[in-house]
Amino acid sequence: MRCLIAVTGIAVAAILGLLAPASASAAAVPSPGWYGYAVTGSTYTSTTADWTMPSLACVTQGAYVAIWTGLDGYSSDTAEQAGAEAYCSGGTAYYFGWYDLYPAAPVDFGSTLKPGDHLQAAVAYDGAQQFTLTLHDVTRGWSHTVNESLAGAARSSAETVVEVPANLSCAPEQTLAAFTGDTVNGSPLGSQDPVKVTGTNPHIIVSAVSGKTFSVTCDGSIGA
Repeated sequence: MRCLIAVTGIAVAAILGLLAPASASAAAVPSPGWYGYAVTGSTYTSTTADWTMPSLACVTQGAYVAIWTGLDGYSSDTAEQAGAEAYCSGGTAYYFGWYDLYPAAPVDFGSTLKPGDHLQAAVAYDGAQQFTLTLHDVTRGWSHTVNESLAGAARSSAETVVEVPANLSCAPEQTLAAFTGDTVNGSPLGSQDPVKVTGTNPHIIVSAVSGKTFSVTCDGSIGA
């Protein structure tokens, strides 16, 4: 148990670097490892997404797959996000769910999460700088909801993202996330004129949006 707690701490610390908002000048590609969609041009109050947690092969030390939905982070100085990560340490993959109210550190929900679990995430603005962040593991039957405040949140974007490092190895045609139930302000993502965020690796493919669905897949071995 001490080992698991220590590894989880490392992973949560790693997320802090991943989820830091991009500068406005880099808004077209917030991070070289981001793959998904962002919606901008208005003020946003909620976002939701469902997906199945992928399996992470620990071929390279420090590999990870982080998946989330949330508000801000695309071109603002805060981020309000809920999601999950698989992280490799010592040749073993660890899986956990978290929420993030950047610039505070991400918080591990502390419940068992495994590859193949069906996850549902939601972030909502409740007024007066208050946010509700939820992650539900449908497969294992647990759900966590937190209500916290965050001053200065612009709510200038909503996004659903898969983030991977340049050294990730994955099988050809492996699905990293097949998103369903993806909404912004209660309406399907596809109706919001979303902007595709493709990162810098041509092996990671972001599909077109169809209503509330899209997928992020790997078409070969990354970093090989």
